[in-house]
Amino acid sequence: MRIRVSLATAALLGLKNCNLKVKPTTLYFLLSGECKGNCLYCEQKKGRLARVKWPEFDFEDILEKIKNIETKRICILSIYNEGSAERIAEIAKKIPNKAISTCVNAIGKKEMEMLKKAGVERIGIGLDCCSKRVFNKWKKNVPSWEEYMKALKDAKEVFGKVSCHLIVGLGESDKEVIDLMKKLKKDGIKISLFAFSMGLETKVELERYRAIQIARYAIEEGIGKFYFEGEKLKEIKVPIIEKDAFMTAGCPNCNRPFYNERVSKIYNYPYELSEEEFIKAVKEAEKYARICITN
Repeated sequence: MRIRVSLATAALLGLKNCNLKVKPTTLYFLLSGECKGNCLYCEQKKGRLARVKWPEFDFEDILEKIKNIETKRICILSIYNEGSAERIAEIAKKIPNKAISTCVNAIGKKEMEMLKKAGVERIGIGLDCCSKRVFNKWKKNVPSWEEYMKALKDAKEVFGKVSCHLIVGLGESDKEVIDLMKKLKKDGIKISLFAFSMGLETKVELERYRAIQIARYAIEEGIGKFYFEGEKLKEIKVPIIEKDAFMTAGCPNCNRPFYNERVSKIYNYPYELSEEEFIKAVKEAEKYARICITN
């Protein structure tokens, strides 16, 4: 079986020779083959997801390397194609002693149950779009918005541990993304934020992304109040902001280093921020919306 491997993962496994500024704390794999979906923001057909290259290898040849490496989690990313869930299950059965996550499109409950039985510990649903309006503009030849909503509900019932992937920068309003994040929190679903990337460029302004990161943090902690001017975020009131507000969010031990960013302009920090980086990130958010620390 052939499988694609993120470039940083390939370097960590000794399959590629490249300099790693930050090591991935999860091993990332992507099913090979053609994705039948046509999401207009996705560049899989060009060999990329976001800014990441995914060279292809024989899975059996790298299985021993996977078993012997110390990273705590493996993430298997799906494509929208018949039999993808079965292929993920086949891979998961061969990997012992690792927490396994998978990121999928809207699949059925029976497929989820099969994945759990195969050893998948938690699941992420690649909704990506923050409203039905934005979804209908960007996601083509894939299940409907309603089917994705059902998949999130089913995943919560089957796995308990569920993440929803959201991309900021696809034309959603601030209110749309915050309203959806509130709904996900209410439903017990973790939020994984991504910045919109095409090719090597990240397309969402950093200041806006920082404010949305604080909003995600506040929503997940249950501590924020949000004020809008129309659909635009005007002010966030929070009693505290921690450094992990600006770090990669999602599954445990996932840091996705430089998935959406350059080393010189980081959107999701793949490590704990220094005090200087933390202060800078808060100031960046304040250029977009008022951040009020309440006592």
